[in-house]
Amino acid sequence: MAKLISKYHKLVLHIYTKGDKSIKIIVIAGTAEATSIIDKLLDMNINVLATVTTRLGMESIHNRKGLHIYQGRLTQKNLESLIAEEMPDGLIDASNPFAKDISKNVLKISIKCNLPYLHYERKEIKSQGKDIIRVKTYDQAVEKLIEHKGNIMLTVGSSKIEMFTKIPNFKKRIFLRVLPDVKIISRCEKLGFNPGNIIAIKGPFTEELNVQLIKYCNASIMVTKESGNTGGTIEKISAARTLNIPTLMIERQEFTCENKTDSLEGVIKYIEKIIGLNAI
Repeated sequence: MAKLISKYHKLVLHIYTKGDKSIKIIVIAGTAEATSIIDKLLDMNINVLATVTTRLGMESIHNRKGLHIYQGRLTQKNLESLIAEEMPDGLIDASNPFAKDISKNVLKISIKCNLPYLHYERKEIKSQGKDIIRVKTYDQAVEKLIEHKGNIMLTVGSSKIEMFTKIPNFKKRIFLRVLPDVKIISRCEKLGFNPGNIIAIKGPFTEELNVQLIKYCNASIMVTKESGNTGGTIEKISAARTLNIPTLMIERQEFTCENKTDSLEGVIKYIEKIIGLNAI
């Protein structure tokens, strides 16, 4: 009888209040959309724990009332410990679309812990043209660049940056656009990149700013990832076209899972389903 009363109480609470404060969601934050997801969940009166890797990631979301943040490298062991401690009702993976290893780990752990999992991934940009050179891997990108003449502007982040040291005369020819994080800058310098060629700056970037940066680098090619519109891909392509230089595009790897969305509406439906399960 006590269990039935408890279930009935939860159902009444769900019907007459905005959300259910007992619901807790862990958000793996690694994109601009993660911020919108977090804001929406907080607005729905959901308990939210966001995980971020870097100090910059934490600074982008830390001023939200009621939000709990875990900062640090998210290993499988760390996430399992976090789940055991926090006992969430579900996981939303809004990590970077190129962080497939993280997504695979989160999905694996969600299955192991029997937790509802939702993968958020922004829509791809289907830009076409002779000036866009598409490759599927970083290795293929490096092979193309080895054959290329002139300066190179890299806008691919820093996670795979060591691969580009294979390019002849990389210290002089490669310009890096990376986040203004002391650890990232130090790593680039240790790999041998010219400190004068490291552009430490945080977006968003307009087409005009991209044009000026390409001019500063005197780049004959721009390298980017298929990060989607929110990742600034359109502005990069437009800037390269303005200056009549090609764009080398590293495509995403497909990530397959049962629950996947590319919209905030899809996130809301996922949360409503969890609230419904907890109200029974």
